[in-house]
Amino acid sequence: MIKQLITDFFNAIEKNEYKNNKNAKAVFWANELQEVGYNDENYISERKAKRYYEKYVEEKEGVSVSLPNSYQRDFMANYLNYEDYEDYVNKHTSSNKKSSKKNNTFDDNVGDTSSKGKVKKQKSIIVVGIIIIVPFLFIYRESFLDSGNCFIWKKDHYKKTSCTTENSINNNAFSININSFKKVTLTKDMEFFSDGKPNFWYGNNTKGKREFFTARGVHPETLKELDPITPYILEVEGFSIESKNAVNN
Repeated sequence: MIKQLITDFFNAIEKNEYKNNKNAKAVFWANELQEVGYNDENYISERKAKRYYEKYVEEKEGVSVSLPNSYQRDFMANYLNYEDYEDYVNKHTSSNKKSSKKNNTFDDNVGDTSSKGKVKKQKSIIVVGIIIIVPFLFIYRESFLDSGNCFIWKKDHYKKTSCTTENSINNNAFSININSFKKVTLTKDMEFFSDGKPNFWYGNNTKGKREFFTARGVHPETLKELDPITPYILEVEGFSIESKNAVNN
């Protein structure tokens, strides 16, 4: 239902605001439509808006983006003239049920003139399906689950592991460079920015404590996308924004 919501949302922007491409829709959402500021946890950046479009509308593979939170889901539903996301889901679910019931009524009225033949045919299809699926599952397990494209969190870094390992994370969904990704404690001697670009990212753990990392990715506990540091965040952490390392030139 999240995919349908986001797709409907972008389609509505195109229809209502005459925004005909991905960039225009993302910029409109981030800079004109939303009602929260940059430092609000519910803020949607242009980059994240584009990723939502790529993942759910264009259905691109390997796009790393966290699911919209409850505020963001309600916001999109409101734009589509629903009270909130729950109202959107309920009305779409009700519509789908009515359509399904109508189709079932039509099917019940169709006579079954060769029930024995159909049963035999169905059994044949099941057998063939099993013959095809079993080897496929074996190949899938050998080539994907044990491919080493998964990792697990170890204290302050990710470590490669089999995808069958408990609590392992499939990196196909996030595309994290685990060689440069590490949790750190910020100090005043660190170079927070290089040529105006942040060198650290942050996110809250399951206890709500802000933690910092050396590369983009997701927080190992919550799997939520990390945000780049800003002078404001550094000031909150006790670093002077007048410091040459804390100024985003």
